[in-house]
Amino acid sequence: MMMVHDAKKRSVTFENETLRVGIDYKHGLCFSEVSNRFFNKPANLKRDFFNLRLRGRQFKSADFRIEAVKVIEDKAWEMVTFFLSLAKEKIYARIHVINDRQDKITVLYQVKDDYLTGVPTVVEMHIPFLAGLESGGKSDVHYYPSNPVTNSNGKSIIIPMREMFYSTDVLLPLVVCEEGDQFGFMVNFPVPSDLTDVGAAQNVNKLFSNITSEKELKEHWIQINPDSSYNDTVEFGIVGLKDGWSEAFERNRTAWEANYDFSEYDKPDLKWFSECGVHSFLFLYGSEVLDHDTLTIDVDKVVKEGEAFGGFDTVTIWNQYPRLGIDKRSQWDFYNDFPGGREAIRKAVDKFHEKGIKVLLPLIPWDRGEFESNDDMGDSMAQIIIDTDADGFHLDTMRDLPYSIRLKLNKVKPGIVLETQSHPLRKHPVEFITTSWDEFWYTDPMPEVDVFRFMNPRHIAPVVARWSRDEDKWKVLKRTEFGGAPVLIWQDIFGRWMPFSDAQKARIKDWKKTYMTYREVYQGLKPTPLVPLNAKDLYCNRFRKDSGDQEIYSFYNDSDSTKQLRSFSIDTGKVDNVKKIYGSGSAKKKGNGFAVSVAAREILHVLVKYK
Repeated sequence: MMMVHDAKKRSVTFENETLRVGIDYKHGLCFSEVSNRFFNKPANLKRDFFNLRLRGRQFKSADFRIEAVKVIEDKAWEMVTFFLSLAKEKIYARIHVINDRQDKITVLYQVKDDYLTGVPTVVEMHIPFLAGLESGGKSDVHYYPSNPVTNSNGKSIIIPMREMFYSTDVLLPLVVCEEGDQFGFMVNFPVPSDLTDVGAAQNVNKLFSNITSEKELKEHWIQINPDSSYNDTVEFGIVGLKDGWSEAFERNRTAWEANYDFSEYDKPDLKWFSECGVHSFLFLYGSEVLDHDTLTIDVDKVVKEGEAFGGFDTVTIWNQYPRLGIDKRSQWDFYNDFPGGREAIRKAVDKFHEKGIKVLLPLIPWDRGEFESNDDMGDSMAQIIIDTDADGFHLDTMRDLPYSIRLKLNKVKPGIVLETQSHPLRKHPVEFITTSWDEFWYTDPMPEVDVFRFMNPRHIAPVVARWSRDEDKWKVLKRTEFGGAPVLIWQDIFGRWMPFSDAQKARIKDWKKTYMTYREVYQGLKPTPLVPLNAKDLYCNRFRKDSGDQEIYSFYNDSDSTKQLRSFSIDTGKVDNVKKIYGSGSAKKKGNGFAVSVAAREILHVLVKYK
């Protein structure tokens, strides 16, 4: 596990637990090999470090003069730095290759532009090593950032985080494995910037993370932003794999989790939300909840309606928009203006509590008054909890909330759940916003999985699709089941009635029973999305109980005929029992694994118990 620098042969060799990396700089800089030590076969031979394109010309790393080579090491790290120049273009580079002495090699590119024409020029980078990355086996199976598997139409199945101006660090690696999904490589592109504006970011790894096809990877040219200082433009880390995609995803999640404190999720007073399977969103002035004769909240009617779905565990009572904005009343005034005021809402909340149902109220951030500070808004929210004894807030349009508001709510009632409409993106919001919607409006969501559900399984996100009609509602329900998630029922969309059919209600009821029975398996901390099957149109997610003695495999058949998987081998433990627990199809134990048959366009869940 050491670095060897041979100045005479102009070569550097690194080895760690997973990789053997050779660098040759006799005739320009290139990788002489990047090989997986588990596979023990040379791979990725003679690959250029980079190509640059600028002012209508293309330059290879071999076109750069090597000005110096510097080697540095300590007890934890080994690093070699190559100082390169393309003097006639006034372009300079520093290439750092770093060995963590454990399992990863990091390659960091820094490029400087001394402004040949007096202004910075457009520079694009291509990395031949990545474009042609191979596992070293007989046949390669490729998984790409944000797009490890596509459906029959070439659409990405794993849906990335929805960014706007701020970026996320929930990113998938590039993974290349041999056909048996064992030996290969995982490549990560860390994105330290919180901004999606590439021009403002010194690190443009985001562009590599957005590559979504093999063709795009092979042909990529990423615009970098060098100026008259050395900016960190591109960085990637590579690890050798012995257990394919499952190992890569677990490594990726573990590395991501290391940056976070999830103690908020472990608070006993917030655990109640993870024990809910069916949620409901109610427009307060609709006939679904309001008795228009008595102008009171009809709790019994809501409870009765919920029985067809298996019982509502929470209700969100929405009382403002679209009425909000027609006059000067604020969202807080609407709590007072409901017939009977806040006391009437309190009586309804008390009755919901008697029925075992928690209540969430909405927060509308875009209605904040001109002179209303974050502190004022927090005081108003705390007062609403005091007045109504509600159990949480649905944070409309939000991904975040000032933490000072969380502290104010803790003082008046511990256990208040904060639920954002969109997944929180980074750091502190992810740490204390413990739930959000997994919302879909107009997408065609099968087959599809939510990346955040698998990267942060502590974060329970009910699936909801507000405008779905009959056929689309079925797809949303299957998406919920395939992803092992709870569901939110929203039928009165501010006055437009979008009901579920009796058959759909019955299916949700069945799903709730399964989800709640095996909740500890579905909510285990190490799920794996899209386990490779090498079976056309058949997809599989895996959920694992934290004790390790049970797993659930959820299958989806995206074809018009029954699909069979004659043998699915398991290497996580010795199989004791295999049982179908949900869906359409069959499953039976076969050796140390199982065989399944899945009906057309349907879901099948298989429980595996280990000895």
